[in-house]
Amino acid sequence: ERAYAFTAAHRPAFYRISLLLWGKDHEPPRYDLVSSLFLRLLGLIYLSAFVSFAVQAQGLIGSHGIQPLAEFVNNVAARFGPERFYLAPMVFWLNDSDASIAAVCWAGVGLSLLLVVNVLPRLMLFLLFALYLSLVYAGQTFMTYQWDLFLLEMGFAALLMSFATMPGILLLRWLLFRFMFMSGVVKLLSLDPSWWDLSALSYHFFTQPLPTTIAWHAAQLPAGFLKFATGTMFVVELVLPFLIFAPRRLRFVAAFGFLLLESLIFLTGNYNWFNLQTMLLCLPLFDDAALRSI
Repeated sequence: ERAYAFTAAHRPAFYRISLLLWGKDHEPPRYDLVSSLFLRLLGLIYLSAFVSFAVQAQGLIGSHGIQPLAEFVNNVAARFGPERFYLAPMVFWLNDSDASIAAVCWAGVGLSLLLVVNVLPRLMLFLLFALYLSLVYAGQTFMTYQWDLFLLEMGFAALLMSFATMPGILLLRWLLFRFMFMSGVVKLLSLDPSWWDLSALSYHFFTQPLPTTIAWHAAQLPAGFLKFATGTMFVVELVLPFLIFAPRRLRFVAAFGFLLLESLIFLTGNYNWFNLQTMLLCLPLFDDAALRSI
């Protein structure tokens, strides 16, 4: 009662705080538009992932590839027996031929396009998850990058969201928090002095995968500015993630911070679809009212 009386006596101040944190839209947030758009854009991410592997698959895991899938299947079957279906769930237990590898990759491409145009999205999400999970195991060394597992986690959360919107939204937010926060933590836990003295960007642009033309210009920036940029990156990765669980407008601040960081990474290095996938994960930080406003 005392808390209510205090609030009632200071309505203008609390109203301004409410506007600052939640905005003028006082209705409970809805996520129908967010979830629909998210699933369609996720289809484009899946499309990029499947096409990327499809054009390399025969040289990587084909019968004449670097790590032939048939040898992997035979070795795992000989060592684990029936347990292999649980340890390495993949459709290639049915057939491990080059034609099967191509069929899985290009089937993923087709299913991705169907998801983009919103055809049976739940079924498409399930099949895409199953096929990409198969490629992750079949790809062996070539599918151990963090973005491959990240896409599987994202695809599973999206499948949940297609059945229960809000639990899916919350799980996607948690996935984004974990990814961004641990991206900062792992740098510091590495004990690499270039992170601790903020000099990492003095080396990053010409040691990263496939630098772009813009990366060359970024590497010429003054050392003081690059240190400031490194410090700003740590703020984005270690502080802003906690705003994911804050009121509406503070979530927007986190989203714009993440989008800016990922855009700069995208412009200066080639990580295939990884940055776009992370940017897509920022979408659940908004709501339908926010999307309609733009």
